[in-house]
Amino acid sequence: MLPDADILSSELRDIFRKLDLSQLSAEETFQLANGCEEHIAGLCHGLHFLGKTFVSFADSDVLEFSRESLCQLGHGLKSTATLLPALMELHQITERKIIAEDYLR
Repeated sequence: MLPDADILSSELRDIFRKLDLSQLSAEETFQLANGCEEHIAGLCHGLHFLGKTFVSFADSDVLEFSRESLCQLGHGLKSTATLLPALMELHQITERKIIAEDYLR
């Protein structure tokens, strides 16, 4: 099976694109934008940690993983791959709203 050609596209990201943020106050929009930034950073830090851990495992000849561990890791990575683009999309939407509101003032 070939890998997905467009990993940045997902149902969650498409749903975020359809969200109507017009009902949010300026403060709520800022909170949403900040929350997206924090969660994007958290997911990136987690991926960085995993990368360093795997390099450390390889350097120490730790090459065996249980079936359950690999399954959990796979699910976590798939979730991260879906959440990062979706959160980035939501952050871009909130930023556009903030800029538009600033422009109207």
